[in-house]
Amino acid sequence: MILRTWFSWTTTLCRHATGRRARRSYLALLLLLVVFSGGIRVRSYLLTRRIQAVLSGLGQLRVDATSEEQLLKTVPYLVRDPHEGRMGAHVQRYYRVSISNEDDRWMKWVPNVLSSLWPAPSDIPIRDKWGCLNLPLKTAYVLGWRHLAFAASVTVLDGTVSRTWYGLEPDVFLGWPRSYLVVARSAHGFWRDRGLPVPVSSADDGSPEYRFGFVAGEFSNMAGADASIGVAYTADAPREKVSHAVQVDLSCFWNLCGCDSVRQVVPLLWKDRQEISAATTARLTPINPCPDRILAGRVRSLPDLNVALLEVVSSRNVEVNEEGDRSHEIVTDYRLKEVILGHPVGPWTGMRYRQAIPWPLSPTGNIANPVLPALPRAGERFLYFSGVRFDSCRIVPATPSAEAAIRAAVPATRRSGDDISVMWGRM
Repeated sequence: MILRTWFSWTTTLCRHATGRRARRSYLALLLLLVVFSGGIRVRSYLLTRRIQAVLSGLGQLRVDATSEEQLLKTVPYLVRDPHEGRMGAHVQRYYRVSISNEDDRWMKWVPNVLSSLWPAPSDIPIRDKWGCLNLPLKTAYVLGWRHLAFAASVTVLDGTVSRTWYGLEPDVFLGWPRSYLVVARSAHGFWRDRGLPVPVSSADDGSPEYRFGFVAGEFSNMAGADASIGVAYTADAPREKVSHAVQVDLSCFWNLCGCDSVRQVVPLLWKDRQEISAATTARLTPINPCPDRILAGRVRSLPDLNVALLEVVSSRNVEVNEEGDRSHEIVTDYRLKEVILGHPVGPWTGMRYRQAIPWPLSPTGNIANPVLPALPRAGERFLYFSGVRFDSCRIVPATPSAEAAIRAAVPATRRSGDDISVMWGRM
């Protein structure tokens, strides 16, 4: 009797679940999902078209050459900041663009409602975008819901464009501080307020006019080298390279798969960064690790750089014991011969020479320091660079060509907009 009743209920349920009314309901639900998915993808597509228009305009600007009038004709959607900056007799004006779906009520409603229904765990570290999404939000993401936020700014000094910047956020909002998928900005030089030294990696040294990473404002809450990318370029950078910063593929913000890597969005920037890393690895060998072009590039791009010409008084090889790890270092006493640039400060005695320098592409995270392979002899002259935190080539032989390259280079100008300290206020 119980089995017959259970079979009867099952048969009735199947009949209702597969009946005409049920099929109509399924079709209506499917059509609703298609309309929802298509609607938000179309909205994202239209926003990416506006972003592409702004990027195209930014790519046509020339820092220190494009006039304010030309700027307003070239870059669409600009809004002028009512506040002006003044530096003595100079006047700075600021123009900004913000394109985002954050202000769309229905786009806000989706993540807010779904997050409240099924909160994502907060104690799990974010490894990728899926780690910060709960199940309903993952479903919405697959259907086409994406976070889309783009901002750009242009600074005008005395009627001429003096600085450009843009930032593109990932397609999933990761919380505060805001992450960036891509950051690109122009610069006259790289300096840091409050006397803090600018970090200059060996890769930065190899490409002083076209740099990636920290000095560009790169920041991401996600792990992985392809989670974000940032580039900063000076007037010396090749125009072909600079154009790569605005050649952006935004199709992943509205297509089926989404944005999983900066390689999808800015493949040319990714390739440039890989090429610079490979060139740095090839350069850091005992043959010529610190060519003259690197030394001149430092002068042109680092306003806080100090350069001193030193002469060796004596040198010695000492054993260092750090927590049981024994190593040898060269300790040298110098005398100051000339201040070439800035305000270098001693003391010039007991200066240590590092046997290894950090390089993340090495299996050990370090490589042998290729400069000063033997004990310097009394009377030899060296160039000492300070005021900036260098990974390599801090002390180099003062060859005639090295001195000439430094003395001929035009020092970088110190502009307020180039202070990298402000980046951590999110620009």
